[in-house]
Amino acid sequence: MALLAAKILADDKIIQVLSHRPGNGAAIGGIKVVTDNGWFAARPSGTEEIYKIYAESFINENHLQRIISEAQAIVSAAFKTADL
Repeated sequence: MALLAAKILADDKIIQVLSHRPGNGAAIGGIKVVTDNGWFAARPSGTEEIYKIYAESFINENHLQRIISEAQAIVSAAFKTADL
């Protein structure tokens, strides 16, 4: 995804950014950003003008909170870039 400038998430290298399912190529309706130690997915709400973030850490709760916080910043920056 060209609009995703981030290379690091919660001190881990981003290893994959998905907008389509690997198996069948179907759009996932957002993006999924993956590191070795966790991931987040962001997608627009179907009922409100907001986006939802889903996240998981494979380390601990503090790491999860960092992923969520950084995901919010990454997605917000991507929206600002898209508005240009």
